[in-house]
Amino acid sequence: MSPRRLVPLTGLLLVIAACGNDPGVPTQDESGGSGSQSTPRPREYEADDVNGDGFADLLFLTDHDAENPNAEGLGALDELRRLMIVYGSSDGLDPATRTVLPRRTVLAVSASGRGGPDRAGTADLDGDGFTDIPVRADLGGDPRGGHAVVWGAPAGPDPDTAPTALAAPSDDEWLDSFLPPVAGDFDGDGAADLVVVQESVTEADGSLLRVLYGPFDRDGAPARTGRRPLDGWVGALVPEPLLVNGGPTRLLIRWGDDGEQPRNSLLRTGAGDPAAWEESELRAGALAAFADLDGDGGTDLALADNGSRNNEPGFGTEAPEVDHRVNVYPGAVTAPVPDPVSGDLPAADAESAGSSVHGLAACDLDGDGQDELAVGAQGLGVDLMRVADGRIEAVTGDRLTRRGPESGPIGTDDETARVARLFSCADYDADGSDELVLVYGVGPYDTSPVRWWVTDGTEDESSFDSAAFTS
Repeated sequence: MSPRRLVPLTGLLLVIAACGNDPGVPTQDESGGSGSQSTPRPREYEADDVNGDGFADLLFLTDHDAENPNAEGLGALDELRRLMIVYGSSDGLDPATRTVLPRRTVLAVSASGRGGPDRAGTADLDGDGFTDIPVRADLGGDPRGGHAVVWGAPAGPDPDTAPTALAAPSDDEWLDSFLPPVAGDFDGDGAADLVVVQESVTEADGSLLRVLYGPFDRDGAPARTGRRPLDGWVGALVPEPLLVNGGPTRLLIRWGDDGEQPRNSLLRTGAGDPAAWEESELRAGALAAFADLDGDGGTDLALADNGSRNNEPGFGTEAPEVDHRVNVYPGAVTAPVPDPVSGDLPAADAESAGSSVHGLAACDLDGDGQDELAVGAQGLGVDLMRVADGRIEAVTGDRLTRRGPESGPIGTDDETARVARLFSCADYDADGSDELVLVYGVGPYDTSPVRWWVTDGTEDESSFDSAAFTS
């Protein structure tokens, strides 16, 4: 691997990671930040490789600020929000090489099709060999931010360069939604595309998907555009990851909800007019992940109940096929939609089935090509499930649990809040098998990650704190 160039910019801090279950305070890197740039990697490399060195990187938003550790309230935390990137290497994630963007540069990132509650979606949008990050950014004007791109580069994104606003069509009838753009290859031509959601000015539940086809130029302009009107309010979009052998990637619409498990529709994309894409209704569920879960080489879709419920009278329950269940749709999911492979989620607690399930991610921890599902339970840890012989079963073994400190600047005496949450699964050292990442955060909103564990599903491979990245 070529050494990574470390640029001494205001937003880029260099530290040495402390490993183990009790990471120490990061210290200044003694290297002085010299070295050579990485070279662009082929497109088939891991999608989250924003510096193009062949290793997936860890991207996350945090509202924690070392200079304002006691900030409270969503408004105050939003003002402190930063995008941080810890770069992968042959030894795994290396917190000594990282990029920290200034406050409020990025307000939101899109969902990853591989799952993980807060893992960012990425794609090489301009075809230069470096993965880019579609975001909702502070572009001035609208306090919700606007659709934009943070560009990948040999040393990672430049903290001194503002995100590039996307040149998405708009008119008096449609306004950009608060949702960030999502990436995929929706026409199957090999160039990454984006979809943005716009909302009707005149109809309460009217939405529009704007498809921005790549490649993009550095002014944020797509090669061409398309559109698909929708009858309903879009709560989120989850894109199928780019396919190894190419082809159109599907798009999951998670419809807006009032606390209950949202409805899901799957769009089978392809060349031609997006208005003609076929749409299938799937079971409800607030958690989703695309992966090869049955080992046949194709991409399957898992949907799961996160336990949220509508608290209005008469709406506090879910259908039996949704309640505390995970449903896996194998393969292409053509009409008529087949019944999914279904099973119970791991027991969350003794009081309420599914009440604390907070995350779902696809993980290939042994590198055999078949993914398992990591299921995170609030205050309990992470369980693994697999599809085998036409059913879903829990993987035997102890629940993976890590805990934050009881005291100190990032500590809490709340036993439940101390339990680390599922963040992502990815191959950060490019050895052919994924690492499962857990994160502990401070504050009541789960928006301020400060401590990380990188595991093989059982044992730690490394651990580090990000609390001091802004000091």
